[in-house]
Amino acid sequence: MSRSLLVLLSMGLFFVGGIAAAETEAAMGKMVVVAEQTRLTVTAIDQVKRKVTLKNEAGEEETFVIGKEARNLDQVEPGDMVTITRAEGLAVNLFPVTTIVKSRVERTGVARSDLGQKPHVSITRQIDVTGRISALDKQKRLVTLEGKNGSLTIPVAEDVDLDKVNKGDMVTAEYVEMLSITVDSPKK
Repeated sequence: MSRSLLVLLSMGLFFVGGIAAAETEAAMGKMVVVAEQTRLTVTAIDQVKRKVTLKNEAGEEETFVIGKEARNLDQVEPGDMVTITRAEGLAVNLFPVTTIVKSRVERTGVARSDLGQKPHVSITRQIDVTGRISALDKQKRLVTLEGKNGSLTIPVAEDVDLDKVNKGDMVTAEYVEMLSITVDSPKK
């Protein structure tokens, strides 16, 4: 993981904001999405040392060093607003699959602003897991999968019929997470 991504993640962890949940339709059933969002204010910036000081709604400040791969830092000014959004979703297909091969496939995508614009970055990671059900808690709606890289306990959406699967079945699950950081000028 790059140093700049670690800085982005630490910013998100330090300034955790409100949490919202939503359901969206996914190819494998309903996807339950949980999102956290916070807005921060740029209180100081040192363009030469690439240091940005951010203040959260509680008035707490923290200074971060921004890596050179984060472009358009020269567009950021004190008073700008930084919006950090972190979302994750889980869609589960609990219908037995015919394979006996356990698998884990990860895909990561990164999008960022064009040169000369206010900074923006969006990182999306999707993980597809096929594994054997080693534990099934129908009341708590939790399924533990034994996959290629160990076990993983996942929550199951309400619309999935857990009576159609049993301990020992092979199933597929999809997990998606996203981190987005956007800088914009306050409206005047």
